[in-house]
Amino acid sequence: MNKKLILSLVVGWFAMTVNAEQARINNGAHWYDGEITFTATSIENNNVLMNAMDEGEEHEFVLRYVKDAAPDHHVYLTANGTHDYVNKFGVGTTARHKKADGWDVICFYDNKGGLVSVMSGESEWDAEKLNKAHWKNQMIGEYVSEAENEVEQCLNWTWESLSLGGIIYPYDIITFNGRITGFITIKPVEGAANELEGTWEVVPTLKGFNLYSVNTETGSTPWEWQRTGVEYVFAESNPDVGRFFFASNMLLNDCQFRRFDKPTLRIMRNAILARHGYRFQSKDLQEYFANEPWYKPAASNDGIRLTFIEQLNVELIKHVEEEK
Repeated sequence: MNKKLILSLVVGWFAMTVNAEQARINNGAHWYDGEITFTATSIENNNVLMNAMDEGEEHEFVLRYVKDAAPDHHVYLTANGTHDYVNKFGVGTTARHKKADGWDVICFYDNKGGLVSVMSGESEWDAEKLNKAHWKNQMIGEYVSEAENEVEQCLNWTWESLSLGGIIYPYDIITFNGRITGFITIKPVEGAANELEGTWEVVPTLKGFNLYSVNTETGSTPWEWQRTGVEYVFAESNPDVGRFFFASNMLLNDCQFRRFDKPTLRIMRNAILARHGYRFQSKDLQEYFANEPWYKPAASNDGIRLTFIEQLNVELIKHVEEEK
């Protein structure tokens, strides 16, 4: 799709977002940037100090108030704090605080106006819990294995377990300093064959994910994983749910979606549009979504409107695409 066209559509949809609320960064509020959680402290002149602890390293920056762009939209410029702490957003970055459709976010833009990062207001301060929740939300679903010379198996990934062959396997997400590593450990089930027991690397793909076994051997590399695994293809039985349904229901400000390759990100971004019946000009996109049972092309694109969170996700995905 033409880049100028998609940008104009996103801007138009963003401007027409409904259910806007009064924007205010509350003192003591928690803000999640997809990796760590900052705490906001109100200071003089409507400025806000943002502070976080990460891996024993202090993060701090100031949102210097510029103006009210609208009742639901305040503009800031980032600045260093009073301490010599890490300012991950740099100096002079434009930030816009916006509340709409129940979402409370701070958007950060580069010097070309591209959306590079979004912080979401959260009641939960524990970033590790938030990281795990984001990861699970992008994995939950029904899948079918595509291993060669094997009987097709259905796998159901839920919040707490994986179900395969009638056996329910509890799993744990392996993190490092609170961040998602892309590895899980699956616990043994008493009386079962336990074919999924052990440590696995989970690699997301366009179709679903690849599951690679990880072996720990004395005297060798602590973690040595074999690139001989099983590919699981998303096979959700609900015709209204597609591979990237999560991109229309959650904010993609985490690191999980960044693991997808560039071609897959393009499909993910356009899947958001397709969910509203967008009619594509690119032949490959026409062919891809024509095979999706949930895709119902609209009579025209004139009346299509994205939700607030979909607008943000389209911009975020587009930025990651351009970085790859």
